[in-house]
Amino acid sequence: MTEPNGVLIRLAGSFAIERDGVPYPRGVVGGKARTLLKLLAAERGRAVSADRVVAALWPGGGPKRPVENVATLISRVRGVLGPGVVTGGRHGYRLGGPPGVLVDLDVAAGLVGEAEGCLGAGEPALAGAAAWRALELLHFGAVLEGEPDAGWVVAAREEAAGLVRRARHAAGTAGLRTADPASARRAAEGAVRVDPFDEVAYRLLMRAHVAAGEPAKALLAYERLRRRLAAELGTDPAAETRAVHLAILREEPVRTPPPPPGSGMGTGTGSGTGTGGSRASGSGTAAPQGTLSRSAAPRGDGARGDHVAGAAPRGDVATGDRAGGDGAGGNGAGGDLATGAGTFVPEGGGALGVVPGAAGAAVAVERGPVGRAEEVARLAAVWAQAAAGRTGVLLICGEAGIGKSRLAAEAERMAGATGGLVLRARCHEIERALFLQPFVDALRPRVAHLAGQLLRDMVGGWAQVLESLAKGQPMERRYAYEAVTAFLCALAEREPVLLVLEDLHAAGAATVELVHYLARRTSGARLLVVATVRTDDEAVTDALRGPAEVLRLGPLPPGAVAELAARAGLGELADEVFRRTRGHPQFVVELLGEPDLVRQGVPASLRVIVLARLRGLDDQARRVLRAASVLGAAAFDPVLLGEMLALPPQVVAEHCERALARGLLVVSGSAYEFACELTREALYVTTPAPTLVVYQDRARRALLVPPAGRSR
Repeated sequence: MTEPNGVLIRLAGSFAIERDGVPYPRGVVGGKARTLLKLLAAERGRAVSADRVVAALWPGGGPKRPVENVATLISRVRGVLGPGVVTGGRHGYRLGGPPGVLVDLDVAAGLVGEAEGCLGAGEPALAGAAAWRALELLHFGAVLEGEPDAGWVVAAREEAAGLVRRARHAAGTAGLRTADPASARRAAEGAVRVDPFDEVAYRLLMRAHVAAGEPAKALLAYERLRRRLAAELGTDPAAETRAVHLAILREEPVRTPPPPPGSGMGTGTGSGTGTGGSRASGSGTAAPQGTLSRSAAPRGDGARGDHVAGAAPRGDVATGDRAGGDGAGGNGAGGDLATGAGTFVPEGGGALGVVPGAAGAAVAVERGPVGRAEEVARLAAVWAQAAAGRTGVLLICGEAGIGKSRLAAEAERMAGATGGLVLRARCHEIERALFLQPFVDALRPRVAHLAGQLLRDMVGGWAQVLESLAKGQPMERRYAYEAVTAFLCALAEREPVLLVLEDLHAAGAATVELVHYLARRTSGARLLVVATVRTDDEAVTDALRGPAEVLRLGPLPPGAVAELAARAGLGELADEVFRRTRGHPQFVVELLGEPDLVRQGVPASLRVIVLARLRGLDDQARRVLRAASVLGAAAFDPVLLGEMLALPPQVVAEHCERALARGLLVVSGSAYEFACELTREALYVTTPAPTLVVYQDRARRALLVPPAGRSR
């Protein structure tokens, strides 16, 4: 949640100061200096005068030279935490800002904004993960415990209460949309317990009871609300609540119309009020690290309140981009929520598309990598399950260049945006003999940072094994496996963990075994392992098929290619691009990068890519493919190629099967053809001219004199 070497100040739960996830000992910043940091964190984003600091530190009267005493305390804090943690001078002090300094309330606000944005974008699984992580981070509203009810303390508590309320609404909505009524009920009951007049929460609770097959409990919840409102406020439930009640009585589907534009919570700049919250005002900025894409910025100099920043741009030519927008802020009692990233109806239903921003401009909804909506949805569901405590292993399988790494990067974005810890490493074939090297690469920075007593507190006796592993020292496999498992589980107790292993097919056997071991031994940890695997190496997939889920990637559909072509300003060439690439993402991007060659010709970059994909085949298999390239776009059979090359048909067939496994060929009836025209063309133009002449002559002879039993 913080940049490397950054400071995180926790106001929720027990006050703590952390650097890169490691808490400072309580006595390092204690006494008045500790209270001073609490004040500056609560008032972050604005300068606090020395007089206000004095009044907060010495409410009963200060020392003889209070301003000098404050300056001394500031100097002490800077000496321990770094000069950038507190800025300013005697005329006013201010807490440093991101990325060097973060406050947990801002991180939580980013998670809440992410949850609301995900609901608006039709990603309820991710919304639930972000919302529950925010509630966990906020300790469900326990802020600055033990501090007297000074104005700045009360304001921070109100801010946290507003965030908790929004997070529970989002978590409840996500539970309904993911068919998890128990989760929705838990969130709604928590909100009702804190605010018995929260009609949004009551409607969520009623819907959750209905979804769980308990409509009688839903009617009892409504009656409880009605009596309370009548007795204490002399009013009836809102029209939306009465509509839900009536639908339940009639046994009709419970639907909620989207709120009118401008109602509810939005991303960006806004103002409004909410039950248990305070007035919001100010501009949002992008989150630190680019991980909280709809995250909250530190508050500006306006009135105190909750802020959700505009979305940071994300994506590239192969992704959907979402523009950050302005929306109406706040959440009135009994009101619904809306985000700048699409309409958010917190009680089920809702629309996906665009909503007008504050300036009247449409705000686009990001849909993830182009052409991968189903895969991204599955990825989101798996991550949400892991964040809820169901360990998972997901293998993203596909041929080279099909988009495995891009989807893994999307998993990293999801995890970071919803409060997870991301660990990653790439496997290299030349390092197969190095014991568990990918795990060493992924874990070494954390192990080194936590070395010593902190590591021993986390994993007990496995600390020494982990430190030895990080140094590359030899050890028994079982000890290493158990130590890594203990460490990942300990990390997952603090926050959900995503471990990404790129190119697992290039890893040694021990690395694959450890992935299997993790899947079998960590069923209750908040851990997801995502690994990319090439389809031409099924050994890894077969070894992990039981405990792992396999997500196979194929080419992009014509519509996705058309969208990418339109983004590149080449929409009129979309059909030609698809014809020549068959939707292979890497080929599509490379071809669109050289518009002059879209209709004819092979970009030099593509020639390099195709030749690289041939390196895994032996010389004879490469000759088979080059010979096939002279036959044009027509399908061919191994018998014909055998005649051209004077090879037995069964030998040629075996080579074609290997090329099929690498995604170079596809089956066409009883014959083969190239997976895409560009592959054939690249092979053709890179074959030496004298060799082409020989292949062309043999092809003519083979086609003119077909063997018995095969037509021309």
